[in-house]
Parts: sequence; C-alpha cells; structure tokens
Amino acid sequence: MSKQNSNHRAENTTDDIELPCNATIPAAIPDGEHYEVTFVRAERAYIFKSDKVYLWFEIITPGDWIGQKFYMACPVAQQGKWGPSHKFWIAWVFAAGRRPNRVDRMSTKVFRNKVFRARIRTVIKTAKQTIRTASQRYSVIDELLEITVGSKEEFT
Repeated sequence: MSKQNSNHRAENTTDDIELPCNATIPAAIPDGEHYEVTFVRAERAYIFKSDKVYLWFEIITPGDWIGQKFYMACPVAQQGKWGPSHKFWIAWVFAAGRRPNRVDRMSTKVFRNKVFRARIRTVIKTAKQTIRTASQRYSVIDELLEITVGSKEEFT
C-alpha cells in the first residue's frame, strides 16, 4: 500500500461504516413449557471452535408469538460418536420414539410432520457469563417435551 493510501485511510477514521448482518436472532419471549412448535429446518455451523446443529422450529401456539421461529442449539458429537447425554441424540430419540437403527447417521427427518410441546427459555447471559441487557436477550428452545401431533415413525 502506498504512503498516500495509508494516509488517506488514517484521515477517514471518523467515517461511519456499514457491516453486513445476515444473522437471524430470535425474539425474547416469556419462558414456558406451553409452546407448541413444528420443525422448519436444520443448519450446521462451526461457531466458537465447535460444530453445532441448529434445529429451527416455528411456534404455532395461538397468541403473540405465533409464526416466530426459534432454534435448539445442539453440539455435534466429535467423529459422530453420539452418547446418551448429547442434546441432539436425546431430541432425536424422543422424536423417533426409539434409538437409531444405524449407528453411522441420524437424519433430521424424524422431526418433520410433528407438533411438539417445547420448553423455551430466554438467554440472559453471554458466553462470558455477563448479564445481557433486555435488548440483547433472545429465546431458544431448551427441550422438546411432548409430541402432540404426529407419530413416532421409523426412519433410517
């Protein structure tokens, strides 16, 4: 970079910049175990040095939050070695009504065409355990509690 360009940059340090923002951050809603949700999609991402799957659900409970989407964040097992304490394994077995037939894969297909009663909680602390302001808070699905519509079907 030339000295002239370098000086030009230094002179513009007070200019505002716009950064892209394509993240979907859910709303903060009241905590509860009464929300009915349906599965929308799954996303896999490598964030904060860990591999995660995000299971997105939409609230169908009549009221202020109908149509809002929330996710359940599940760490992905290293090398596919799922254990009985992994959040995704627990949710998968719950939705399927059985343990996986195959040990090498578990499809998110088991969440489709069902309505779940879910526990939703508000995230009030950062990863560093500092308290978030009210505007920084958001809600997530903590756990699937009951299948209210749909069956526990066999999937491979």
